[in-house]
Amino acid sequence: MHKIAHFIVHSKAAAYIAALLYIAMWGVRSVQAASFSLSSCLLLLLTLGMGYVMMCMVREFSLGDVKGALPATFFFMGCTIAPVVSPLRGDGIQFILSLAACYTLLRTYRRRNAMGGYFLAFALVGIQCLLVPSWLLMLPLLVLCGAFMESLHVRTFFAALWGLLLPYWVVGGVLFLTDRVDLIAPYFAQLLPAMSGTLGMPQLLQLSWVLLLVLPGGVAVLLNRAMKLQANASYRLLLVALVVLFVAVCLLPAHHSALLPCVLLYASIIGAALFAGNKHRAKHIYLIVLLSLWLFFLCQPLWSSYTMH
Repeated sequence: MHKIAHFIVHSKAAAYIAALLYIAMWGVRSVQAASFSLSSCLLLLLTLGMGYVMMCMVREFSLGDVKGALPATFFFMGCTIAPVVSPLRGDGIQFILSLAACYTLLRTYRRRNAMGGYFLAFALVGIQCLLVPSWLLMLPLLVLCGAFMESLHVRTFFAALWGLLLPYWVVGGVLFLTDRVDLIAPYFAQLLPAMSGTLGMPQLLQLSWVLLLVLPGGVAVLLNRAMKLQANASYRLLLVALVVLFVAVCLLPAHHSALLPCVLLYASIIGAALFAGNKHRAKHIYLIVLLSLWLFFLCQPLWSSYTMH
């Protein structure tokens, strides 16, 4: 047990194995669904690339072990449970925008002149809300993350507000100049979320995986008094961002495929915090429990099809 836990936590090979398992599961699901499309392949490559970008972000903000790759291992394990083989239009763009906005906010730690960072971050959030109107009721709450960065004040709040409105101002101006203002009313009619669409069993298993990572990892972050101030603030920002995105996924299940990758990514970073620092037998036991539950989640479609027959 100790050797298995040590391999998963400290070896980069575990992340490569998890990535290969994700690719293999994606291929199996694509064959089953008969949906080998260009958009699906691009989303696969984007997910693999975001795993690497996440590790760069973890090292830059001192959110984990420099030598290990545990957050990437958790991320690819979560993606393997339910790989997206039939993405909706714009899912990859949403993934990039979400991560870019969070990264921009992380860089505002104790910056006096953080207005530009807030403006850029919420301009990206505004583009997301423009693509999916109902998200306008949820994603602007990400401004609360700035309280942990000690950079949220009156000027940065209004900079965030102007950044959020910028995409709408641009699109509204274009529609006015092209005399197509009739499209504005139907757009705002879509602001109230239509409670259509449900999360399937694979997505519910992914959310269960998120909770298994975040609940103990979040407690470990909140109770850790020896952590550096910037790392602690960054973890708290990720926790708030994760809560906002998690609620958005639950309230708007029709668009879960666009936000779930970022939920998995943030949860992987927070969950890896539990295994940082001193080694304890309890941590090793919990890691083995996580591995066992992940195997159960992975095999659940096989069990369900077997019981049906």
